[in-house]
Amino acid sequence: MSLIGPILDDRSYDDLKQELLKRIPVYAPEWTDYNESDPGVVLLELFAYLGESLLFRFNQIPDATKIAFLRLLGLRPRPARPARTLLALRTERLDGMHVRRGTEATAGRIAFQTEEEVTAWPLEVQAYGKTESDDDPKKLPPTEKNRRDDAVARLPEKDRKQVAKSGRTFYEVHAVPANPLDPEAEPVDVRESADGALWVAVLARNAQQTGAVAEKLPNQFLYVGLVLDGPLDVVPSVEPTTTKLPRVVLADPPAVLWELWRGGTAFAPLDVTRDGTRGLTTDGVVQLALPQTPLPPTEQAEPIGGWDRPPKIDDPKVLDRVVAWLRVRRPAGENDRIGRIRWVGINVVSVVQDQTAQAELLGTGTGDPDQTYRLAQRPVLPGTVRLQVEEVDGWHDWKEVDTFAAGRPDNPYFTVDPTTGLVRFGAQTRVPQPGQRIRVLCYRYGGGAAGNVAAGAITALNGTAGVKATNVLPAVGGADAASLSEALDQIPAEVHRRDRAVTAEDFRALTLQVPGVRRAEPLPLLHPDTPAKRAAGAVSVVVFPTDDLRNPGAPAPDAALLRRVAAYLEPRRTLTCELYVIPPTYRRIAVSVGVQVREGYQVDAVRRWVELILRQYLAPVPPYGPDGQGWTLGRTIRRAELEAVTVQVDGVESIQSELKLALIVKTGDAEVAEETPSVELRRWEVPELVQVTVVRGVPPAAGAGYPASGPGAGTPGLDPPVLVPLPAEVC
Repeated sequence: MSLIGPILDDRSYDDLKQELLKRIPVYAPEWTDYNESDPGVVLLELFAYLGESLLFRFNQIPDATKIAFLRLLGLRPRPARPARTLLALRTERLDGMHVRRGTEATAGRIAFQTEEEVTAWPLEVQAYGKTESDDDPKKLPPTEKNRRDDAVARLPEKDRKQVAKSGRTFYEVHAVPANPLDPEAEPVDVRESADGALWVAVLARNAQQTGAVAEKLPNQFLYVGLVLDGPLDVVPSVEPTTTKLPRVVLADPPAVLWELWRGGTAFAPLDVTRDGTRGLTTDGVVQLALPQTPLPPTEQAEPIGGWDRPPKIDDPKVLDRVVAWLRVRRPAGENDRIGRIRWVGINVVSVVQDQTAQAELLGTGTGDPDQTYRLAQRPVLPGTVRLQVEEVDGWHDWKEVDTFAAGRPDNPYFTVDPTTGLVRFGAQTRVPQPGQRIRVLCYRYGGGAAGNVAAGAITALNGTAGVKATNVLPAVGGADAASLSEALDQIPAEVHRRDRAVTAEDFRALTLQVPGVRRAEPLPLLHPDTPAKRAAGAVSVVVFPTDDLRNPGAPAPDAALLRRVAAYLEPRRTLTCELYVIPPTYRRIAVSVGVQVREGYQVDAVRRWVELILRQYLAPVPPYGPDGQGWTLGRTIRRAELEAVTVQVDGVESIQSELKLALIVKTGDAEVAEETPSVELRRWEVPELVQVTVVRGVPPAAGAGYPASGPGAGTPGLDPPVLVPLPAEVC
């Protein structure tokens, strides 16, 4: 049965009117005319009408009371969350420019601030990988064999002897993309490199400054930013016999060695004073301390490079600007190899969408329980308020907590309401005594969905002349605070769950609380190593991110998001639960359909609408999918179902022939589209619609794309003519 809200006073207009009329003989016995025409009765009716309106407002529980109920239950509405991104700095000053922590950067009216200090130098970087060439020498054409023999002949004599003794490995130099958002640029996969390392060339802005900049760098810091291509290296195989899903475990980050090349095969290890990438497992900034000794000369390495030499650079303009070579690799014996690198930059600092408030004097204590004081700025970021109380022996720090439930009478605790900025001291914990002053040294405020600005939107670095700034990635993670209605809707689930993950719905709801998660699907009894078999005690949570700029149609989380989800769920799981956080597994499909367009409708418009509807219907994330929650994991894709969706599009008269559905499978190095009436998905899989073809008339084969046009197109055995350009006529 449904719960009925409390009615504090259920009297209606008629009830109030009759009650007033019954009081007339008691207070005015001489009043005997009770007809509606009597002026006194009219006044009583007016009073009853006003009384009914007042009771209606009285029966509505005010927002302040609802907030008090939330506080009584220990439930805090979700606060605003700040957005974050990486900021790349540029300067022309040879001495460098120091940017302090907390420096404000703006994107229009949206304010960010740097999370750490950074020194900007007139430098650039270009990263390379030595991608191993595994071509079979017996299948190489003669020209390629001659090219490789010539490369071996150019080696120094000692290296040629080593080749004759232990063999040879050819590689090609691949550069890391300069733009991390370029969809056409291919990242460098360090796992496939010949030496298992990433090489970073530190470059001067121009060749004339190379020597001068090199003289300034000893005993200084470099701030190297890295963007990993996480989603593309976590897609598992779809073969039933070899399926092994990736998983995320909570462990210390893997070790990384940063080294400075000193010529030949000599390297100097570099101290990593701060690693925001957690061992190159997530996007971030690495702070490197350069040695006090002068940087070594950077003349070109031997032609083919070698294991312990930088890759060969053919561009002389780049070669003349090399200031130093850095090598990044895992230590020997480390199993977790470096993955795909999409961007490497220098003079990089992380920025967050918040501001730091100055010191405030809140007031003086009264000794009463439940003392409250209000901060000047809001919304306040939780955990950032540094509060002190002046006691007998001086100022003492008090601790910000979420709730007073675990507090004792001697605990110096306080809570902060992020939305209202209200600082509260408890009733059962220590409180400021009469006359004790209360001050806040600093706190941070800000956040909100407005901070999710596009790449390149942050252009101003306030208070720092001579430095240009831009964000290389879009800012992500910003979210507005939960409204009161949203908080009230969560009360039943929060009371039932109590911040613990026991049921599948608990795992889903808790995962959705992590910033950056758009959809979460718990899979009980699924172990990533053996997904086809049920594993007792195992729970795998499939995470879909809010955004994936590289592949919006099949979003996949990066390693950083998976680790955040795992870290959030780990303390909330039961002791016997074996928890895994995994990305979605996509089955690649193609659809081809021919439609008959109704009269009065434009063919191209109808065709685009059909394509859009099919993509939205098969989309894996809300608000799309058959029920608006994304395509259900493991749900079979049926041709007849897609046909029914197609004919519902306005302007479609009928379907020509039948819709063609194909599963794209990989055979060797080629991809083949196998047509089928339905695609069976396993319980951890969702579809990825890689190609949809909508034509008027008979559809082509699924996965074949749109038919070619032009002379001879579509005619078997007839090749199109060659287009020969005519030279311009010259008199």
